[in-house]
Amino acid sequence: MKKLLSLVPLVALVCQVQAAPRYPYSATEAKTFLEHLAAHVMIINSDLTLRKKTAANAFDLLTHYPLPKDQVNEYKRNGHIVNKNDDIADFATYRIKDYALTNEKNETLRIEDDAGDSSLEDFALWTYDNVLSGQLGLSLKLDKRFERVKGHMTMVFEMPGKVTREVRVPVNLSIKDEDPRPGI
Repeated sequence: MKKLLSLVPLVALVCQVQAAPRYPYSATEAKTFLEHLAAHVMIINSDLTLRKKTAANAFDLLTHYPLPKDQVNEYKRNGHIVNKNDDIADFATYRIKDYALTNEKNETLRIEDDAGDSSLEDFALWTYDNVLSGQLGLSLKLDKRFERVKGHMTMVFEMPGKVTREVRVPVNLSIKDEDPRPGI
């Protein structure tokens, strides 16, 4: 029994290390962050579609945010950034509130694997307007193929403390479209 009790502090320490990071951002910081995300949402072809230019059943929703100065300096020093899971972007989630999508045949398209609320995926770092930025987004798989998809999606971005920002995103994408990000 004494051996078992001596393991309790060790188990408590391990559990504490594995715990989610504390949320260190104010409601104002969260709101500003979500406003920036919502203002820069774009719909782009998936990497595979950008290369092959053939009928697709997936596209990406992408947005970006400027990296904080300490991360920009880390990137300049090391050529990479170590993610400590405490960056403001690590706390952002999304929900697809509603959508209406059709292809060139006027068929209704449905999103597959819509799990509801979820974290945004990290995409590669990118430079927008000469500012090193983090990219966040999601890859959406549809139930039918398209050469052109039109419609809209209403996204709700959320941060802890129930800070939200809703944005209606127009969708008008062709498999022939080029990548709209700068520097491509």
